[in-house]
Amino acid sequence: MVADVREPLVDLFDEGKEFVLVAELPGVSLEEIVIEIRDDVLCLQTSGDRKYEKEILLSKAVDPKTLTKTFKNGILELRMKRSRHDTEG
Repeated sequence: MVADVREPLVDLFDEGKEFVLVAELPGVSLEEIVIEIRDDVLCLQTSGDRKYEKEILLSKAVDPKTLTKTFKNGILELRMKRSRHDTEG
């Protein structure tokens, strides 16, 4: 039996001042992608015929206002900057 909700393949890169997340979401459109950021947790899910869902724990909190997304041929790229109030320690 195939699960109704799938977990997408995801790569996360820490590029110093920002995180870059690349996710494979074949069979969905940009309008079906829902992204929610809560401090250091990014929730990614889709609606429509193909359902994907994943929570990604980031090593630092990010600023949701800096989120940019690119989606082409089933590949989603998210870029988000670290929060200014984020401190080491």
